[in-house]
Amino acid sequence: MPTRTLEFGLRGLLDALPDPIRKALEAAAVPIRYRDGALIQSRGDSTPGLSMVRTGAVRIGNIGADGSHLTTAVFGAGQTFGEMTLFGELPRTFDARAFGPTTIDHVSQVRFEHLLDEQPELGRFILRSLSLQLHAALEFIDDARRLPLLVRVAKLLADMTRVGSDKATLETTQSAVANTLGVTRVSVANALAELEREGLLRRGYARIEIPNLHALRQWVDARSELAPVG
Repeated sequence: MPTRTLEFGLRGLLDALPDPIRKALEAAAVPIRYRDGALIQSRGDSTPGLSMVRTGAVRIGNIGADGSHLTTAVFGAGQTFGEMTLFGELPRTFDARAFGPTTIDHVSQVRFEHLLDEQPELGRFILRSLSLQLHAALEFIDDARRLPLLVRVAKLLADMTRVGSDKATLETTQSAVANTLGVTRVSVANALAELEREGLLRRGYARIEIPNLHALRQWVDARSELAPVG
């Protein structure tokens, strides 16, 4: 039964690359190891480069005005960040911290541009990765405006287990779910209790068990449908 950390169910860029391009990208990178909680990048950092999660995980988010930390996502092995600094010439928009012992492969702008000249097909895969991230972000915004919290919680859990078998155990907490959705822990606790009463999940210490992923996704889909086009 797979165990997943809090992350969106997007396939990592490295998993989608053909072996020759992936190996060339990894060869251009400098691996750096981080202890749990160590700062990888700061919001506003203008140093361009691509960062690839080799092992461990990275918590992406920002500190609010009240000092609380809002987690936007957790990236796992094979996922990347920093593309906007290379293609958009933008500063980093989030803090990034190691979530457990983590190794990051950093590719500088000079090395990335040299590799792109040698492997122009890499640009197509980067574009696809960015398109998927944009799609996920827009869907997340739409959900926040349109869906009740109960459905948003269930959909987040379904997204966290998009890859796997019919069952899953998520190693996460109510606080982590609340931070990701930008709501209170109490409201998430109430939503999880309702989903548990409906038989869609079981709560445990720092984990959420989903006995039937298909049933959970069907429940979410039935409550997330948009009006038909045309």
